[in-house]
Amino acid sequence: MKRNLMLALLLFATSAIARDVDPQGLEKERSMSSAAPTEEKADLKAAQRTGQLPLGELGAKPVASQSTKSRAQVRAETREAGRLGLLGYGVLGPKPSTLEQERFIELAGGRAAERAVAAK
Repeated sequence: MKRNLMLALLLFATSAIARDVDPQGLEKERSMSSAAPTEEKADLKAAQRTGQLPLGELGAKPVASQSTKSRAQVRAETREAGRLGLLGYGVLGPKPSTLEQERFIELAGGRAAERAVAAK
């Protein structure tokens, strides 16, 4: 009697687990697609080419822009930010700056630009 009861419980438990494999029916939706895998891949590539979908892991296209600052300005501003303790290393990245610190950084870049113009 106990053996039959245990067998019935075991069968009931396995059938409940088997029904829970895809509870939301996602696999069913996927298999209902009318497009062939080659068509889906072609659609994906076309959408990426036209900019409808992001490319790569980052998901954003790089924006190519020209810098308006000279190399000397950038170096002077970076040096000033380091002097003020705003540069972070590793995953932490840069620290937030106050308006006064940003003004000091801009002044350092302006002085470097003035020196570059005077040297020419």
